[in-house]
Amino acid sequence: MALAALAGLGALVGLGEVLRARGVADRTTRRLVHVGVSLFVAATPFLFARSLPVYGLAAVFTLINARVLYRRSWPSIHEARSDSWGTVALPLSVLPALAATWSVTPDRLLAFQTAYLVLALADPAASWVGEGNSPESRSQGSTVAGSLTFAGITFILTASVLAAGVGKPGVLIAGIAAGTTLVATLVEAVSHRGWDNLFVVAAVILPLVPIQEQALELVHIGVALVAGTAFGGLAYAANALDERGAATGGLFAASLVGLGGWPWIVPGIVFFGLSSALTSIDWRDLSLSGESPRRTQVQVLANGGVAWAALAGAAVVPGLCAWSYAVFVGSLAAAAADTWATELGRWSPSPPWSLRDGKRVPTGTSGAVSVVGTSAALLGAASVVGPALLVNGPLAGSTPQNATLLLGAGMLGMGADSLAGAFLQAHYRASSGRLVETPPSDKAAPVQGWAGIGNNAVNFIGTAVGALVAVAGTTLVG
Repeated sequence: MALAALAGLGALVGLGEVLRARGVADRTTRRLVHVGVSLFVAATPFLFARSLPVYGLAAVFTLINARVLYRRSWPSIHEARSDSWGTVALPLSVLPALAATWSVTPDRLLAFQTAYLVLALADPAASWVGEGNSPESRSQGSTVAGSLTFAGITFILTASVLAAGVGKPGVLIAGIAAGTTLVATLVEAVSHRGWDNLFVVAAVILPLVPIQEQALELVHIGVALVAGTAFGGLAYAANALDERGAATGGLFAASLVGLGGWPWIVPGIVFFGLSSALTSIDWRDLSLSGESPRRTQVQVLANGGVAWAALAGAAVVPGLCAWSYAVFVGSLAAAAADTWATELGRWSPSPPWSLRDGKRVPTGTSGAVSVVGTSAALLGAASVVGPALLVNGPLAGSTPQNATLLLGAGMLGMGADSLAGAFLQAHYRASSGRLVETPPSDKAAPVQGWAGIGNNAVNFIGTAVGALVAVAGTTLVG
Protein backbone atom coordinates (compact mmCIF):
# COMPACT_ATOMS: atom_id res chain seq x y z
CA MET A 1 0.00 0.00 0.00
CA ALA A 2 2.86 2.37 0.79
CA LEU A 3 4.37 1.81 -2.67
CA ALA A 4 0.98 2.42 -4.30
CA ALA A 5 0.62 5.64 -2.33
CA LEU A 6 4.11 6.71 -3.33
CA ALA A 7 3.30 6.05 -6.97
CA GLY A 8 0.00 7.90 -6.70
CA LEU A 9 1.59 11.00 -5.20
CA GLY A 10 4.27 10.89 -7.87
CA ALA A 11 1.55 10.67 -10.53
CA LEU A 12 -0.13 13.72 -9.02
CA VAL A 13 3.06 15.72 -9.41
CA GLY A 14 3.43 14.35 -12.94
CA LEU A 15 -0.10 15.51 -13.76
CA GLY A 16 0.86 18.98 -12.58
CA GLU A 17 3.87 18.96 -14.91
CA VAL A 18 1.72 17.86 -17.86
CA LEU A 19 -0.90 20.52 -17.21
CA ARG A 20 1.76 23.20 -16.90
CA ALA A 21 3.31 22.10 -20.19
CA ARG A 22 -0.13 22.55 -21.78
CA GLY A 23 -0.42 26.13 -20.61
CA VAL A 24 -2.10 25.85 -17.20
CA ALA A 25 -0.85 28.55 -14.84
CA ASP A 26 1.88 27.66 -12.35
CA ARG A 27 -0.23 28.75 -9.41
CA THR A 28 -3.10 26.53 -10.52
CA THR A 29 -0.91 23.42 -10.80
CA ARG A 30 0.68 24.22 -7.43
CA ARG A 31 -2.75 24.44 -5.78
CA LEU A 32 -3.87 21.22 -7.49
CA VAL A 33 -0.94 19.29 -6.05
CA HIS A 34 -1.37 20.95 -2.65
CA VAL A 35 -5.04 19.98 -2.46
CA GLY A 36 -4.38 16.43 -3.62
CA VAL A 37 -1.54 15.80 -1.17
CA SER A 38 -3.44 17.31 1.78
CA LEU A 39 -6.57 15.26 1.03
CA PHE A 40 -4.41 12.15 0.78
CA VAL A 41 -2.91 12.84 4.22
CA ALA A 42 -6.40 13.35 5.67
CA ALA A 43 -7.44 10.00 4.19
CA THR A 44 -4.43 7.99 5.44
CA PRO A 45 -6.30 6.60 8.51
CA PHE A 46 -8.67 4.90 6.05
CA LEU A 47 -5.83 3.60 3.87
CA PHE A 48 -3.38 2.32 6.48
CA ALA A 49 -3.91 0.22 9.58
CA ARG A 50 -0.87 1.73 11.33
CA SER A 51 0.86 5.08 11.32
CA LEU A 52 4.34 3.73 10.54
CA PRO A 53 3.97 3.72 6.71
CA VAL A 54 2.64 7.28 6.87
CA TYR A 55 5.75 8.34 8.81
CA GLY A 56 7.87 6.75 6.10
CA LEU A 57 6.02 8.46 3.25
CA ALA A 58 6.22 11.85 5.02
CA ALA A 59 9.95 11.50 5.64
CA VAL A 60 10.63 10.42 2.05
CA PHE A 61 8.68 13.30 0.53
CA THR A 62 10.22 15.82 2.90
CA LEU A 63 13.68 14.82 1.71
CA ILE A 64 12.68 14.59 -1.96
CA ASN A 65 10.94 17.97 -1.94
CA ALA A 66 13.87 19.63 -0.17
CA ARG A 67 16.24 18.35 -2.83
CA VAL A 68 13.88 19.30 -5.67
CA LEU A 69 13.42 22.79 -4.22
CA TYR A 70 17.18 23.21 -3.98
CA ARG A 71 17.62 22.11 -7.59
CA ARG A 72 14.61 24.19 -8.75
CA SER A 73 13.01 21.15 -10.41
CA TRP A 74 9.29 20.39 -10.78
CA PRO A 75 8.25 23.88 -11.91
CA SER A 76 4.57 22.97 -11.63
CA ILE A 77 4.85 23.30 -7.86
CA HIS A 78 7.91 25.52 -7.45
CA GLU A 79 7.88 28.06 -10.25
CA ALA A 80 4.98 30.10 -8.87
CA ARG A 81 6.61 30.52 -5.44
CA SER A 82 10.30 29.91 -5.86
CA ASP A 83 11.05 31.34 -2.39
CA SER A 84 8.43 29.20 -0.64
CA TRP A 85 9.21 26.20 1.57
CA GLY A 86 5.60 25.05 1.44
CA THR A 87 6.32 21.85 -0.48
CA VAL A 88 8.77 20.85 2.25
CA ALA A 89 6.68 22.10 5.18
CA LEU A 90 3.60 20.08 4.19
CA PRO A 91 5.10 16.57 4.41
CA LEU A 92 7.27 17.71 7.32
CA SER A 93 4.12 18.70 9.24
CA VAL A 94 2.88 15.11 9.09
CA LEU A 95 5.67 13.88 11.38
CA PRO A 96 4.76 15.93 14.51
CA ALA A 97 1.06 15.68 13.66
CA LEU A 98 1.24 11.88 13.74
CA ALA A 99 3.31 11.95 16.93
CA ALA A 100 0.67 14.10 18.64
CA THR A 101 -2.36 12.14 17.46
CA TRP A 102 -2.34 8.72 15.83
CA SER A 103 0.79 7.48 17.62
CA VAL A 104 -0.74 8.34 21.00
CA THR A 105 -4.24 6.99 20.43
CA PRO A 106 -6.53 6.50 17.40
CA ASP A 107 -9.14 8.56 19.25
CA ARG A 108 -7.18 11.67 18.22
CA LEU A 109 -7.52 11.02 14.50
CA LEU A 110 -10.42 13.47 14.39
CA ALA A 111 -8.04 16.36 15.12
CA PHE A 112 -5.48 15.00 12.63
CA GLN A 113 -7.99 14.75 9.79
CA THR A 114 -9.55 18.13 10.56
CA ALA A 115 -6.15 19.81 10.33
CA TYR A 116 -5.43 18.42 6.87
CA LEU A 117 -8.92 19.13 5.57
CA VAL A 118 -8.35 22.76 6.56
CA LEU A 119 -4.99 22.69 4.81
CA ALA A 120 -6.54 21.08 1.71
CA LEU A 121 -9.52 23.39 1.29
CA ALA A 122 -9.23 26.60 3.32
CA ASP A 123 -5.62 27.43 2.52
CA PRO A 124 -5.82 27.21 -1.32
CA ALA A 125 -9.16 29.00 -1.34
CA ALA A 126 -7.73 31.85 0.74
CA SER A 127 -4.79 32.15 -1.65
CA TRP A 128 -7.06 32.16 -4.71
CA VAL A 129 -9.45 34.77 -3.30
CA GLY A 130 -6.60 36.90 -2.01
CA GLU A 131 -4.90 37.01 -5.40
CA GLY A 132 -8.15 37.88 -7.12
CA ASN A 133 -8.72 40.87 -4.86
CA SER A 134 -5.10 41.96 -4.61
CA PRO A 135 -2.76 40.92 -7.44
CA GLU A 136 0.26 42.16 -5.49
CA SER A 137 -0.41 39.42 -2.93
CA ARG A 138 1.31 37.05 -5.32
CA SER A 139 4.56 38.09 -3.71
CA GLN A 140 3.27 39.55 -0.44
CA GLY A 141 1.49 38.08 2.57
CA SER A 142 -2.15 37.45 3.33
CA THR A 143 -4.98 39.78 2.40
CA VAL A 144 -8.14 40.64 4.33
CA ALA A 145 -10.31 38.88 1.75
CA GLY A 146 -8.08 35.82 1.81
CA SER A 147 -8.05 35.64 5.61
CA LEU A 148 -11.85 35.96 5.77
CA THR A 149 -12.19 33.17 3.24
CA PHE A 150 -9.79 31.00 5.24
CA ALA A 151 -11.72 31.71 8.44
CA GLY A 152 -15.11 30.93 6.91
CA ILE A 153 -14.06 27.60 5.41
CA THR A 154 -12.10 26.60 8.52
CA PHE A 155 -15.12 27.28 10.74
CA ILE A 156 -17.44 25.25 8.50
CA LEU A 157 -15.02 22.34 8.26
CA THR A 158 -14.21 22.27 11.97
CA ALA A 159 -17.82 22.58 13.07
CA SER A 160 -18.94 19.90 10.60
CA VAL A 161 -16.28 17.39 11.66
CA LEU A 162 -16.91 18.02 15.35
CA ALA A 163 -20.68 17.68 14.90
CA ALA A 164 -20.19 14.34 13.17
CA GLY A 165 -17.57 12.92 15.51
CA VAL A 166 -18.07 14.48 18.96
CA GLY A 167 -21.14 14.16 21.11
CA LYS A 168 -21.34 17.76 22.33
CA PRO A 169 -24.11 20.39 22.20
CA GLY A 170 -24.30 22.50 19.05
CA VAL A 171 -23.50 25.75 20.85
CA LEU A 172 -20.38 24.24 22.38
CA ILE A 173 -19.27 22.88 19.01
CA ALA A 174 -19.74 26.31 17.45
CA GLY A 175 -17.66 27.89 20.21
CA ILE A 176 -14.87 25.35 19.84
CA ALA A 177 -14.89 25.79 16.06
CA ALA A 178 -14.81 29.58 16.43
CA GLY A 179 -11.85 29.50 18.82
CA THR A 180 -9.91 27.07 16.63
CA THR A 181 -10.71 29.17 13.58
CA LEU A 182 -9.41 32.38 15.15
CA VAL A 183 -6.13 30.76 16.11
CA ALA A 184 -5.62 29.02 12.76
CA THR A 185 -6.50 32.16 10.79
CA LEU A 186 -4.03 34.31 12.69
CA VAL A 187 -1.32 31.66 12.28
CA GLU A 188 -1.99 31.48 8.54
CA ALA A 189 -1.88 35.28 8.25
CA VAL A 190 1.48 35.72 9.97
CA SER A 191 3.26 32.71 8.45
CA HIS A 192 5.92 33.38 5.81
CA ARG A 193 7.19 31.52 2.76
CA GLY A 194 4.91 28.50 2.92
CA TRP A 195 5.48 27.62 6.56
CA ASP A 196 1.73 27.96 7.17
CA ASN A 197 1.60 24.36 5.86
CA LEU A 198 3.32 23.36 9.10
CA PHE A 199 1.97 25.87 11.59
CA VAL A 200 -1.70 25.77 10.55
CA VAL A 201 -1.70 22.02 11.21
CA ALA A 202 -0.32 22.65 14.70
CA ALA A 203 -2.82 25.48 15.27
CA VAL A 204 -5.73 23.12 14.60
CA ILE A 205 -4.43 20.07 16.47
CA LEU A 206 -3.22 21.81 19.62
CA PRO A 207 -6.62 23.10 20.78
CA LEU A 208 -8.70 20.18 19.45
CA VAL A 209 -6.77 17.38 21.18
CA PRO A 210 -7.05 18.71 24.76
CA ILE A 211 -10.65 19.83 24.12
CA GLN A 212 -11.60 16.38 22.88
CA GLU A 213 -10.03 14.86 26.00
CA GLN A 214 -11.69 17.44 28.26
CA ALA A 215 -8.35 18.84 29.41
CA LEU A 216 -9.22 22.23 27.93
CA GLU A 217 -12.56 23.98 28.30
CA LEU A 218 -14.07 26.50 25.93
CA VAL A 219 -13.77 29.25 28.54
CA HIS A 220 -10.01 28.65 28.66
CA ILE A 221 -9.78 29.27 24.94
CA GLY A 222 -11.61 32.56 25.35
CA VAL A 223 -9.40 33.69 28.23
CA ALA A 224 -6.28 32.65 26.33
CA LEU A 225 -7.29 34.59 23.22
CA VAL A 226 -8.04 37.71 25.28
CA ALA A 227 -4.72 37.41 27.12
CA GLY A 228 -2.81 36.84 23.88
CA THR A 229 -4.46 39.83 22.23
CA ALA A 230 -3.66 42.03 25.22
CA PHE A 231 -0.06 40.85 25.33
CA GLY A 232 0.54 41.37 21.62
CA GLY A 233 -1.12 44.78 21.70
CA LEU A 234 0.91 45.96 24.67
CA ALA A 235 4.16 44.65 23.17
CA TYR A 236 3.48 46.51 19.94
CA ALA A 237 2.41 49.70 21.73
CA ALA A 238 5.58 49.59 23.83
CA ASN A 239 7.72 49.30 20.66
CA ALA A 240 9.01 45.92 21.87
CA LEU A 241 7.76 43.97 18.82
CA ASP A 242 6.83 44.81 15.24
CA GLU A 243 3.44 43.80 13.79
CA ARG A 244 4.24 40.18 12.95
CA GLY A 245 6.36 39.85 16.05
CA ALA A 246 3.51 41.11 18.22
CA ALA A 247 1.06 38.71 16.56
CA THR A 248 3.44 35.80 17.09
CA GLY A 249 4.18 36.85 20.65
CA GLY A 250 0.44 37.11 21.28
CA LEU A 251 -0.05 33.57 20.02
CA PHE A 252 2.75 32.38 22.30
CA ALA A 253 1.15 34.14 25.26
CA ALA A 254 -2.24 32.64 24.40
CA SER A 255 -0.62 29.19 24.28
CA LEU A 256 0.93 29.73 27.71
CA VAL A 257 -2.45 30.68 29.19
CA GLY A 258 -4.59 28.10 27.40
CA LEU A 259 -2.29 25.10 27.33
CA GLY A 260 0.10 25.67 30.21
CA GLY A 261 -1.20 27.71 33.12
CA TRP A 262 0.70 29.64 35.77
CA PRO A 263 3.80 27.39 35.93
CA TRP A 264 4.41 28.22 32.26
CA ILE A 265 3.06 31.78 32.25
CA VAL A 266 5.22 33.17 35.04
CA PRO A 267 8.68 32.25 33.68
CA GLY A 268 7.58 33.22 30.17
CA ILE A 269 6.32 36.65 31.19
CA VAL A 270 9.33 37.31 33.42
CA PHE A 271 11.66 36.41 30.56
CA PHE A 272 9.94 38.61 28.01
CA GLY A 273 9.29 41.53 30.37
CA LEU A 274 12.82 41.82 31.74
CA SER A 275 14.49 41.09 28.39
CA SER A 276 12.39 43.76 26.67
CA ALA A 277 13.19 46.26 29.40
CA LEU A 278 16.91 45.63 29.02
CA THR A 279 16.92 45.88 25.23
CA SER A 280 15.20 49.26 25.40
CA ILE A 281 17.73 50.87 27.74
CA ASP A 282 19.71 52.71 25.10
CA TRP A 283 19.12 52.33 21.37
CA ARG A 284 21.68 54.95 20.39
CA ASP A 285 24.37 52.27 20.62
CA LEU A 286 23.11 49.67 18.18
CA SER A 287 24.81 46.30 17.78
CA LEU A 288 26.81 45.29 14.74
CA SER A 289 23.77 43.73 13.16
CA GLY A 290 22.00 47.06 12.91
CA GLU A 291 18.83 45.60 14.40
CA SER A 292 15.64 47.59 14.80
CA PRO A 293 14.46 48.38 18.33
CA ARG A 294 11.30 46.41 17.56
CA ARG A 295 11.91 42.67 17.74
CA THR A 296 10.70 40.71 14.73
CA GLN A 297 8.76 37.50 14.30
CA VAL A 298 11.95 35.60 13.48
CA GLN A 299 13.59 36.88 16.66
CA VAL A 300 10.58 35.79 18.71
CA LEU A 301 10.79 32.28 17.25
CA ALA A 302 14.59 32.13 17.54
CA ASN A 303 14.42 32.88 21.26
CA GLY A 304 11.10 31.24 22.16
CA GLY A 305 10.53 28.57 19.51
CA VAL A 306 12.08 25.72 21.50
CA ALA A 307 10.10 26.70 24.60
CA TRP A 308 6.92 26.90 22.53
CA ALA A 309 7.51 23.42 21.11
CA ALA A 310 8.05 22.11 24.66
CA LEU A 311 4.73 23.61 25.76
CA ALA A 312 2.97 22.00 22.79
CA GLY A 313 4.54 18.65 23.63
CA ALA A 314 3.33 18.81 27.21
CA ALA A 315 -0.18 19.72 26.03
CA VAL A 316 -0.59 16.74 23.71
CA VAL A 317 1.47 14.19 25.68
CA PRO A 318 0.91 14.98 29.38
CA GLY A 319 3.17 12.10 30.41
CA LEU A 320 6.12 14.09 29.09
CA CYS A 321 5.24 17.19 31.11
CA ALA A 322 8.26 17.06 33.45
CA TRP A 323 10.72 16.64 30.57
CA SER A 324 8.92 19.26 28.48
CA TYR A 325 9.04 21.71 31.36
CA ALA A 326 12.78 21.19 31.77
CA VAL A 327 13.18 21.93 28.05
CA PHE A 328 11.00 25.02 28.45
CA VAL A 329 12.97 26.40 31.40
CA GLY A 330 16.38 25.50 29.98
CA SER A 331 15.74 27.15 26.62
CA LEU A 332 14.35 30.35 28.13
CA ALA A 333 17.17 30.46 30.69
CA ALA A 334 19.68 30.30 27.82
CA ALA A 335 17.84 33.02 25.90
CA ALA A 336 17.67 35.23 28.99
CA ALA A 337 21.35 34.66 29.77
CA ASP A 338 22.31 35.70 26.25
CA THR A 339 20.08 38.79 26.30
CA TRP A 340 21.33 39.96 29.71
CA ALA A 341 24.95 39.31 28.71
CA THR A 342 24.52 41.30 25.51
CA GLU A 343 22.68 44.26 26.98
CA LEU A 344 24.48 44.65 30.32
CA GLY A 345 27.82 43.64 28.81
CA ARG A 346 27.76 46.98 26.96
CA TRP A 347 28.49 48.64 30.27
CA SER A 348 31.75 46.76 30.72
CA PRO A 349 34.62 49.20 31.40
CA SER A 350 36.86 47.25 29.00
CA PRO A 351 36.16 45.73 25.56
CA PRO A 352 35.27 42.02 25.44
CA TRP A 353 37.52 39.20 24.20
CA SER A 354 36.75 37.32 21.02
CA LEU A 355 36.40 33.58 21.54
CA ARG A 356 37.77 33.12 18.04
CA ASP A 357 41.22 34.56 18.53
CA GLY A 358 41.31 35.96 22.07
CA LYS A 359 41.72 39.56 20.89
CA ARG A 360 39.87 42.60 22.17
CA VAL A 361 36.92 43.46 19.91
CA PRO A 362 34.30 46.24 19.86
CA THR A 363 31.42 45.97 22.30
CA GLY A 364 28.48 44.12 20.77
CA THR A 365 30.56 41.79 18.61
CA SER A 366 29.07 38.29 18.36
CA GLY A 367 31.19 35.57 19.88
CA ALA A 368 32.86 37.85 22.41
CA VAL A 369 32.75 37.65 26.22
CA SER A 370 33.50 39.87 29.18
CA VAL A 371 33.40 39.52 32.95
CA VAL A 372 30.47 41.92 33.21
CA GLY A 373 28.57 40.14 30.46
CA THR A 374 29.13 36.68 31.93
CA SER A 375 28.01 37.85 35.38
CA ALA A 376 24.91 39.38 33.82
CA ALA A 377 24.23 36.10 32.00
CA LEU A 378 24.07 34.26 35.33
CA LEU A 379 21.52 36.78 36.61
CA GLY A 380 19.52 36.40 33.41
CA ALA A 381 19.38 32.62 33.72
CA ALA A 382 18.36 32.97 37.37
CA SER A 383 15.53 35.33 36.38
CA VAL A 384 13.87 32.39 34.59
CA VAL A 385 14.95 29.47 36.77
CA GLY A 386 13.89 31.17 40.02
CA PRO A 387 10.22 31.73 39.07
CA ALA A 388 10.05 28.25 37.50
CA LEU A 389 11.09 26.66 40.79
CA LEU A 390 8.85 28.84 42.94
CA VAL A 391 5.55 28.29 41.11
CA ASN A 392 3.55 25.14 41.73
CA GLY A 393 4.66 23.37 38.57
CA PRO A 394 6.44 20.20 37.43
CA LEU A 395 9.69 21.31 39.08
CA ALA A 396 8.12 22.64 42.28
CA GLY A 397 10.04 21.56 45.36
CA SER A 398 13.11 20.73 43.28
CA THR A 399 16.35 20.24 45.12
CA PRO A 400 19.18 22.78 45.02
CA GLN A 401 20.86 20.29 42.72
CA ASN A 402 18.13 20.77 40.11
CA ALA A 403 18.35 24.54 40.48
CA THR A 404 22.07 24.34 39.82
CA LEU A 405 21.50 22.11 36.80
CA LEU A 406 18.97 24.51 35.28
CA LEU A 407 21.24 27.49 35.87
CA GLY A 408 24.06 25.53 34.32
CA ALA A 409 21.84 24.74 31.33
CA GLY A 410 21.18 28.43 30.81
CA MET A 411 24.87 29.29 31.05
CA LEU A 412 25.94 26.45 28.74
CA GLY A 413 23.28 27.53 26.25
CA MET A 414 24.65 31.06 26.38
CA GLY A 415 28.15 29.65 25.92
CA ALA A 416 27.03 27.69 22.87
CA ASP A 417 25.47 30.89 21.52
CA SER A 418 28.79 32.72 21.97
CA LEU A 419 30.79 29.94 20.34
CA ALA A 420 28.40 29.77 17.40
CA GLY A 421 28.63 33.54 17.07
CA ALA A 422 32.43 33.34 17.01
CA PHE A 423 32.90 30.39 14.65
CA LEU A 424 29.66 29.84 12.67
CA GLN A 425 27.97 33.23 12.30
CA ALA A 426 28.74 35.05 9.07
CA HIS A 427 30.77 38.26 9.33
CA TYR A 428 31.40 40.58 6.42
CA ARG A 429 33.97 43.25 5.70
CA ALA A 430 32.42 46.71 5.43
CA SER A 431 33.91 49.47 3.26
CA SER A 432 35.36 50.98 6.42
CA GLY A 433 37.27 47.76 7.08
CA ARG A 434 35.17 46.89 10.13
CA LEU A 435 33.59 43.45 10.49
CA VAL A 436 29.78 43.57 10.40
CA GLU A 437 27.04 40.95 10.56
CA THR A 438 24.90 42.37 7.75
CA PRO A 439 26.28 41.83 4.21
CA PRO A 440 27.10 45.18 2.58
CA SER A 441 25.77 43.86 -0.76
CA ASP A 442 23.85 40.87 -2.12
CA LYS A 443 27.01 39.37 -3.59
CA ALA A 444 29.21 39.89 -0.53
CA ALA A 445 30.89 36.74 0.79
CA PRO A 446 31.57 36.30 4.51
CA VAL A 447 35.16 36.65 5.63
CA GLN A 448 34.33 34.60 8.73
CA GLY A 449 31.68 32.00 9.39
CA TRP A 450 29.08 30.52 7.07
CA ALA A 451 26.79 32.43 4.76
CA GLY A 452 23.19 32.17 5.93
CA ILE A 453 24.09 31.76 9.61
CA GLY A 454 22.94 34.98 11.24
CA ASN A 455 22.21 36.12 14.75
CA ASN A 456 18.78 34.45 14.85
CA ALA A 457 20.23 31.06 13.92
CA VAL A 458 22.88 31.52 16.61
CA ASN A 459 20.21 32.35 19.20
CA PHE A 460 18.26 29.25 18.23
CA ILE A 461 21.36 27.10 18.69
CA GLY A 462 21.86 28.56 22.17
CA THR A 463 18.27 27.87 23.27
CA ALA A 464 18.42 24.33 21.84
CA VAL A 465 21.61 23.56 23.77
CA GLY A 466 20.11 25.01 26.95
CA ALA A 467 17.05 22.81 26.49
CA LEU A 468 19.09 19.65 25.87
CA VAL A 469 21.33 20.22 28.85
CA ALA A 470 18.34 20.92 31.11
CA VAL A 471 16.39 17.82 30.18
CA ALA A 472 19.49 15.60 30.27
CA GLY A 473 20.65 16.99 33.61
CA THR A 474 17.32 16.85 35.43
CA THR A 475 16.67 13.35 34.06
CA LEU A 476 20.05 11.75 34.69
CA VAL A 477 21.27 13.66 37.73
CA GLY A 478 18.47 15.73 39.23
